[in-house]
Amino acid sequence: MFRKVALLVAALLIATTAPAAAQTTQYPVPYSFVGGFFANPSSGLDPNAAPPGSNIWTCRPSAAHPQPVILLHGLGGNQGLNWSTMAPLLANNGYCVFSLTFGNHWWLPSVGGLESMRTSAAELSALVDKVLRTTGASKVALVGHSEGTTVAAYYLKKLGGAAKADQLVGFSPNYAGTSLYGLTWLAQQLGPILNWVLETACTACKEYYGGSPFITELNAGGSAAVPGVTYTNIQGAVEQIVLPNSSGTLPGATNIRVSDGCALDLSDHITTVTSRRAGQIMLNALDPANAKPLPCAFNPPFLS
Repeated sequence: MFRKVALLVAALLIATTAPAAAQTTQYPVPYSFVGGFFANPSSGLDPNAAPPGSNIWTCRPSAAHPQPVILLHGLGGNQGLNWSTMAPLLANNGYCVFSLTFGNHWWLPSVGGLESMRTSAAELSALVDKVLRTTGASKVALVGHSEGTTVAAYYLKKLGGAAKADQLVGFSPNYAGTSLYGLTWLAQQLGPILNWVLETACTACKEYYGGSPFITELNAGGSAAVPGVTYTNIQGAVEQIVLPNSSGTLPGATNIRVSDGCALDLSDHITTVTSRRAGQIMLNALDPANAKPLPCAFNPPFLS
């Protein structure tokens, strides 16, 4: 009798102290920014408000999905708003998911991506190390949106990230800068005072013109890509921010538009991260051995 009680107590102790496996909770997946906001209202103001399914620090990767996924938002976004669709989708599919709001000023904390992308890449580096240390994983997978892909690419190429992450999935990616209808050129012509204002308010904006010192450094050797890293670039049916669109592609990568084979998907630069089709492209890239057919569903552009 005593032996049975001892075994029962031991089993209970193991059950309560063992690390949690990959998440089993099923989260609602809103395929729109409006739905995502109402599902997590604090995400608009609180840079530390993670999207549903993300930053569950007790999560431990499963054998099926051994790499935790780190999400990187776009310029002017934050983790909660940017990833209200893809974070719960990943968690529901058995991934340990982590995110952060990077590059935000103390005086505008809810808006990320404004500081130098070099600074943001260092923030990513610290998060990767924390995730690897906490989860026991050997590598992570990176998923970025817009500036998040640029920051991730810089981390992989310039901060030794390729030893800790061998995959980058990019939504509306940007690797070679943008002309943005001439606005990035105009920003270079500002007088000293206006230039200082822009540099202070949005250093990343100054780094984004094609041929900037940052973009030149990132693409040294001919490309932002690092040998041995797998890149998947998902572009919208319409791309009005990354100009030319070729800035969002890489040689040797999987470069795909959501509208390829699905005229209903009208995603643009912003709404690629709420697209059902783009979500499945991401899942297939992260787990190609279990790839599923791509759905074809209407997804409107945010900026028409």
